[in-house]
Amino acid sequence: MATCHVTQRRNRPEAAARLGPLNDQLLPVQSTGQFEDRKKMLIPVVQVNPTFTGDWKADKHIVKEIAESPMTAQTAYEHAQVVMTLFNRLTYGTPSAPDYPMRSGLVRKVYDELFPIAYFAKLYFSESSEVVICWHDGNQQFDATVKDERPGPGESRINYLEVTTLQNGEDAHLLSRMAKENTICIEGDQDQFNYLRKVDLLKVALKKKAAIKYPPQTALLVYTDEDRIQRFSFGKDFRKVDRKGSFAAALEEMQDFLTGFSAVFVYSKHEIYCSLTMHIE
Repeated sequence: MATCHVTQRRNRPEAAARLGPLNDQLLPVQSTGQFEDRKKMLIPVVQVNPTFTGDWKADKHIVKEIAESPMTAQTAYEHAQVVMTLFNRLTYGTPSAPDYPMRSGLVRKVYDELFPIAYFAKLYFSESSEVVICWHDGNQQFDATVKDERPGPGESRINYLEVTTLQNGEDAHLLSRMAKENTICIEGDQDQFNYLRKVDLLKVALKKKAAIKYPPQTALLVYTDEDRIQRFSFGKDFRKVDRKGSFAAALEEMQDFLTGFSAVFVYSKHEIYCSLTMHIE
């Protein structure tokens, strides 16, 4: 089984990882902008047990094994960074290389599942080293398993995580434009429009997930993804959006359909907007 070890270095201008026969090369870690307030000076150095060939087709299964290896809530963010770093390095110059900001294949799962799980681990599990999370690729009815070994009242009733993000064709179209134009100028109250659209997407996502049978003690994680694109507004002051209130209202409206989950969370990378916990006798 593939394993990896992550250490941290401070005050270095670039991040690096060492890859088997490529161990004379430094592997840059792509900046994601995540947790910059706390981790911007922490540089992950990856030591990987198996030997890479440098051929993505041959090495892909190793990266997948690493992605599916257990991580703690404390190391979940670094875990996602490591997988992204290995993917970027091994696909560089190949047809599988990501065409940012577009996402597909493994890189999409990293952004749509691994990073949202990492944010949740920080916000809900308080980055505990006693909470072990294991992401699973494939078509099983959950995205990750959870083993909470914290003693006493701190232990959660979550054994599985199912992750979904609030995206649709408009998000894909915007990313496609950004890939070509880099910067896009849009007139009007775009924040208000996107906010209302995300509320509608939340209701659609909840209805879709509610129709699927999940294992007992599964928590549904709804990642709002509003920080995916950096936005700037100029001109008049636009209306402030009430994400917490609107997301909570949508969750309350749908609660009778969500009894198949032990809990439902709507959150960003910065905060949990609202949650719903089922009381099971």
